[in-house]
Amino acid sequence: MSKKQSQGKSGGSSASSIDIDPKTAAVFKRKNYHILNRLGAGAFGTVYKAERINQPNELSAVKVLELTQMTANYRAKFLPRELQALIETKHENIVDVFDIIRANQRIYIFMEFMGGGDIAGYVRKNNGMSLKLACVWFLQITNGLQHLHEQLLMCHRDIKLDNMLLNEQNIAKLSDFGFARQSFDSATNKVLMSTTFCGTLPYYCPQLLQKVPYDPFKADVWAMGVSFFIMLENRFPFHFKEKPLMLQEMTDFPKFIRSRYSKELSNDARRLLETMLNPNEKERVNIGDVQHNRWLHRTGSA
Repeated sequence: MSKKQSQGKSGGSSASSIDIDPKTAAVFKRKNYHILNRLGAGAFGTVYKAERINQPNELSAVKVLELTQMTANYRAKFLPRELQALIETKHENIVDVFDIIRANQRIYIFMEFMGGGDIAGYVRKNNGMSLKLACVWFLQITNGLQHLHEQLLMCHRDIKLDNMLLNEQNIAKLSDFGFARQSFDSATNKVLMSTTFCGTLPYYCPQLLQKVPYDPFKADVWAMGVSFFIMLENRFPFHFKEKPLMLQEMTDFPKFIRSRYSKELSNDARRLLETMLNPNEKERVNIGDVQHNRWLHRTGSA
């Protein structure tokens, strides 16, 4: 998914149709896809609900990317990475992709339909969530991200609650690989530091704000820490509307973040958050450490 769109809402905007040329329509018919109503619009295209003609009850979502709306840099640099990530990431907690079709200056990405919305929407609608549910969904997303980091040696670089989608069984899955990239050199056994300052501001780590080369794996972990804080506290940990203030709050560690906890938040939750929101990326935990946190598993299964 692009930075500004989500396929997670089963209702969405008006059931406007998409103009498809006959040749592309023939391809869809051969592959048994039928596009239904629009779900949402993004920077480079639109997301629609679709179904399999021979299996009417099997829904999917199709992300339609307009190549003519992309910059040459995006087409050359980010789009191939997103498509590579979508092809390679097969995991129970990552949104599954069925088909990628390029036709008539468009790319159609048919993927698993996530009818439960996104976690950001759930937080807004319900004014937060229970501790157990937060731990369950956070563990599921962490599970998907660990697969991305450790098996594919790839980082996401736009972790946020909007990119954590829910299916109709309320299982959380990671989506939107527009900024994903392979970030580890197996030959040298070193992380490839990133100098592309992408993502979403409230989830930025200090290194992104400072515009210095950063470890993208550790940046993902920071963004997971911000996400978990929101899930637990129903607010952002830092005042992101003023970048200098935001950076000051981050670097006043751990004093500032401790001032933001509610009285109800347990010491175990606080300790976990502080390992992820450590401004020193060398001291920040990796995603495997987070995934194996005993308190998370104990609370999520209680």
